[in-house]
Amino acid sequence: MFKHRLMSASRQLTIVLVGQLMALVFCSSPAWSLDSGWAETEGGRMRLVVDPVPRTDGVIAGFLDIALDPGWKTYWLDPGSAGIPPMLDFSQSRGVAFEAMEYPPPVRVDDGYAIWAGYTAPVQFPLTFHRTASGDVQIHALAFIGICEKVCVPFQAELVVDLPAELIAQDMVKPAVDNAFARLPETAGPDFNIEEAAFDVNRKQLTISANLPAFRPSGAEPELFIAGPQGYAFAPPHLSGDEDGLVTWSVHVESLPEAAADNNTLPLDLVVTLGQRAIGQSVSVDLAAQN
Repeated sequence: MFKHRLMSASRQLTIVLVGQLMALVFCSSPAWSLDSGWAETEGGRMRLVVDPVPRTDGVIAGFLDIALDPGWKTYWLDPGSAGIPPMLDFSQSRGVAFEAMEYPPPVRVDDGYAIWAGYTAPVQFPLTFHRTASGDVQIHALAFIGICEKVCVPFQAELVVDLPAELIAQDMVKPAVDNAFARLPETAGPDFNIEEAAFDVNRKQLTISANLPAFRPSGAEPELFIAGPQGYAFAPPHLSGDEDGLVTWSVHVESLPEAAADNNTLPLDLVVTLGQRAIGQSVSVDLAAQN
């Protein structure tokens, strides 16, 4: 399920200012309280960044930081038939349990061989954890991503952050982590939301409609991104209708698991982008009448 944050204009300005300060903070803060250090490969590098001070609900927050060289790209949660999403294994961590990884709005990438969903600029994937024991904590990640220029390079790294039991607050660490969470899609609202989602099993065709906000930036075209259960693969959505603020996409389902016929619902995570705005919404498509 998606977790989202609403960004006002003032928060967007704050994000820009925080981003300018992040490099200075990362260089001056002790490694144990902030990040794993960079792992590098051709075309980019990545690290694990953690706010050492738990939130009021006990959550420990951080992000996977991916820096891409110019011209290089990496993948979203469900890139489509080409590519693989980022994968993280936290099973070797001590005193902490992994809860969720979240994804900023992607863009559509056409590399000449395939069309897929991903990122063409440096990106941060927000992470949440919770403590499972008192005392020292070690967040230990085995990370695997793909990054691409003309060819794709698998990138695997071991990223470790140690958090002592006695934590020292770092004034600039929390804003840096908050900055990553603020870039997530907005929660769907009355002016911008998924209106309807239906699946024709026989035709292997999804139809998805969304209400767009009244203000539409000049030249901005709405884009739809879809992530489904394991075994499903979706072709790039085709915009089939755009009238009076309601847009409709048709999406061919390129593959689906054998067990799909036994299910009554199809859970989908959807992201709709429009210029600088984006919403994320989880929906459940009813299949009962078709089985």
